[in-house]
Amino acid sequence: MAQTIKDIPAGYKRRFNIIRRFRANSFYTVRDYRTGLAMRNEESFYKTLVVAFGINAAIAITFFYFIPIFIITPKINLFIHLALALALLLFSRQYFNRWARESLRIHLVFLGANSETMELKEFLSANPQLGYRVDDILAPDNFAELESLWQSKKFSLIVSAEKFDHSQKLAGLLFNYFKKGVTISDLDKFYENVTSRVPVSIIREIWFLENLAEIKKGFYETGKRIFDAALGIIFAIITVAIFPIAAIGIKIFDPGPIFYRQQRMGKNGRIFTLLKFRSLPVAKNTDNIMQKPPKELITSFGKFLRKSHWDELPQVWNILKNEMSFIGPRPEKPEFVARLSAEIPFYEMRHLVKPGIAGWAQLNNPNAGPTIKETLEKLQYDLYYVKNRSVFLDLSIILKTIKILLSGAGK
Repeated sequence: MAQTIKDIPAGYKRRFNIIRRFRANSFYTVRDYRTGLAMRNEESFYKTLVVAFGINAAIAITFFYFIPIFIITPKINLFIHLALALALLLFSRQYFNRWARESLRIHLVFLGANSETMELKEFLSANPQLGYRVDDILAPDNFAELESLWQSKKFSLIVSAEKFDHSQKLAGLLFNYFKKGVTISDLDKFYENVTSRVPVSIIREIWFLENLAEIKKGFYETGKRIFDAALGIIFAIITVAIFPIAAIGIKIFDPGPIFYRQQRMGKNGRIFTLLKFRSLPVAKNTDNIMQKPPKELITSFGKFLRKSHWDELPQVWNILKNEMSFIGPRPEKPEFVARLSAEIPFYEMRHLVKPGIAGWAQLNNPNAGPTIKETLEKLQYDLYYVKNRSVFLDLSIILKTIKILLSGAGK
């Protein structure tokens, strides 16, 4: 007689729970299925939800139909469960969001008008799923208007562009609202929390002294190095296996060296030689430009290398030499670093950690071009990673990178 779920022994129930957690994680891997972003009801979200649900259904069918231990009877029960789950999920999303949009919205007031507060106001307006509503932007000394707004709106969050300790009068005012249950936040912290970026233009040297305590990351860095070495050995074997194919393809379409070598800047400003499979003709030198080379310059086999991401594989040598990591900011050319450091505040601080093949900035801003504005935004993501790097953040970057590789995007 076939087993039902309740008849499964304790050991198998633990396996069942592992399968359940694995299926739940697939929602995160498919796209940005996070609390904030998932609240937004739009066509792309529903497409993502259906794809993720389909993956979960396939996992469930595989385990419950083809692995004897997990057989569920009668089999029609699984399809009834999947149909009801999808219907209830879509229904709950639609009506819960309508209720949450008004009932759970956090009313906030900005004290101090600058480019960051205006940017945040537009960002929060464009992303209502985050749950914030900007009631007003007031001058830090406009106490009367702030009290009037409190009486009419009963806001629950004040975001101050001016540091609390710069003005005793402002600190006293904010403390009075704190006693009323209002949350008080610095602009830089709030900006980072809602955008996953560090606002470079409003932080100062003290921010790095307060937030980047390297001694606290010692255990994490050791574990990351072990992970890089172990995974690096695996990818080194893969690279050796495909080397004959890559070498022959590169030589056929453009005789010349197999590898592309270029100096890049690593941790603490150390220069190293980055290694890739060559995808451009020898005669086409694009070393002096920051943007990606035009597609027409790339050889036919080079396009395959880039599309398949094979061109990145030789960087495993840089990882094994401890010059790079799998996760970290992308390394830049020394001459570009010198120029950008002169134009963008704290640009050199991205070199506090080892550069990587995949990173937070690449995931959140993959199409950034060579402009100063786009480079600044990449730096904001890089600094967010430098500050918040952890096993969990690295895992999320790995999962999303795998999703990009499987989808064939990212090049």
